[in-house]
Amino acid sequence: MQLNKIKLALGFVAGLTVAMPMVASAAADQEKAMANANNWAHPRGQHNNQAFSQLTQINKGNVKNLKAAWTFATGVNRGHEGAPLVIGNTMFVHTAFPNNVYALDLNNDQKIVWSYFPKQDPSVQAVLCCDNVNRGLGFGDGKIFLQQNDGQLVALDAKSGAKVWETQNTDPKVGATNTNAPHVIKDKVLTGCSGAEFGVRCFMAAYNIADGSLAWKAYSTGPDMQKFLSVLTSTKKTHFTQHYQFTKM
Repeated sequence: MQLNKIKLALGFVAGLTVAMPMVASAAADQEKAMANANNWAHPRGQHNNQAFSQLTQINKGNVKNLKAAWTFATGVNRGHEGAPLVIGNTMFVHTAFPNNVYALDLNNDQKIVWSYFPKQDPSVQAVLCCDNVNRGLGFGDGKIFLQQNDGQLVALDAKSGAKVWETQNTDPKVGATNTNAPHVIKDKVLTGCSGAEFGVRCFMAAYNIADGSLAWKAYSTGPDMQKFLSVLTSTKKTHFTQHYQFTKM
């Protein structure tokens, strides 16, 4: 009986594979950039989140000789968390609330190529926990991704700074905010939510990198299926539901 159940579950896995074919990575530019140690194209360097650089110019023998080469003042006097992104000759810098973003030309005395100044309701600051910080930017598909403190997930054109799309990920009016860095994985950008201290039921969400439409959402608490995957197309949801039910038996 157990063997039949296992076979049945494997059958649904096969069906799931057919229903969800592999897609070409929309973030191929991110993968290419991360392969070059001179870049920092991910909030933590690589998908493993180790924040480790493979550059070797600085070592234990010469680290004592380090000194400031240049500085850039953002004008925001709150906590700055998360590393800037570096892709080619451009450095992308983010700030604490109101989450301004700057693109700097590293080959031209750090000249500001473009800047983005979100218009956020100042009242969101009262809901944020642990300072009004932002932990980094995401990059992929020619876009820079900013998860604003007010819950707006924004995609900016990496070359011009023009807003490509935006979507409301959380609602500060119920205590749900964001301080996290978006993570780009293939054709999705992943983000979450903050607000447990206010009793907020938080989640992980994946948005389609091309247009910001919601691909899926998985809650951290609640019924098992809502913790697994709660937003899918009807066809994909059928396959996921059947696979999940049979593997639990």
